[in-house]
Amino acid sequence: MATDLYTADVTATDGSVRSESGALQLDVHEATAGGSGTNPEELMAAALGACLLESLRIATSSAGGSTEGAQVRTRVTLTQADGPGYSARYELAVTLPDAGAEPGDVLQQALSLCPFTKTLDASSLDVQLA
Repeated sequence: MATDLYTADVTATDGSVRSESGALQLDVHEATAGGSGTNPEELMAAALGACLLESLRIATSSAGGSTEGAQVRTRVTLTQADGPGYSARYELAVTLPDAGAEPGDVLQQALSLCPFTKTLDASSLDVQLA
């Protein structure tokens, strides 16, 4: 059985999101060019990139490297689905200058650790070493 390590508690209302901890409070709007606040696609990109970077920290540490100078650029593209609703495509460009081992191997280990990348459909996820 899995052991719970942490639970994020966030409430979305019309036009905003707020975490129970108070650390996150943002205006949120529909994904469009311009406008104030952010949108769900930007939030997903931020969460996905931060999660993979943390997983890279773990993977590089076990390989004798570090994440100094590392970067994950994440693009989330909203697409019209073939059926009703929408889909998304995820592109991650990873810079890993001090992997401590073969960067591709470290990246694969990090992808296997990151709970967010593990939950995405592999056909919608494109991860490249930059």
